[in-house]
Amino acid sequence: MDLSEKVKTVLDSDISAYKLEQLTGVNSSIILRLRNHSRSIDHLTVATAEKLARYYDYHLAHLLKKGERDPTLSYFRHRLTNLLQELYEAQQTRDQQDHLVDDSEAMTAVIEQLFDDILDDAEEIKKLQKIYDRLAKQDPKLSF
Repeated sequence: MDLSEKVKTVLDSDISAYKLEQLTGVNSSIILRLRNHSRSIDHLTVATAEKLARYYDYHLAHLLKKGERDPTLSYFRHRLTNLLQELYEAQQTRDQQDHLVDDSEAMTAVIEQLFDDILDDAEEIKKLQKIYDRLAKQDPKLSF
């Protein structure tokens, strides 16, 4: 499946534009314009298309691989993936700007390891979600 087909599949899903914005970082107004065809997929930036395609890849792969149908867990996993991706990109930018030899490379390696190990382990995600849920009860701003 190519990038355009992945984006179309995400846009055709029953997920609200608001929720897609939370999950992908793509502005809900862009999603709405794409859905009502006042904006063409062909005119998306590569970054926007990749965010939507990454959601497709991750969401579909997770459901097929694990056979899990818990939408809350899937939602939490995807939000965690996005946050880690942002952290990784910020760390990469900082590494490039600062040319630091201290812990920057180690931090990047740790983030990469999180992607490789923890996000692919359903039990670890469930543990992290329990911790998140407990903290979110204490601070409602944290809840989805």
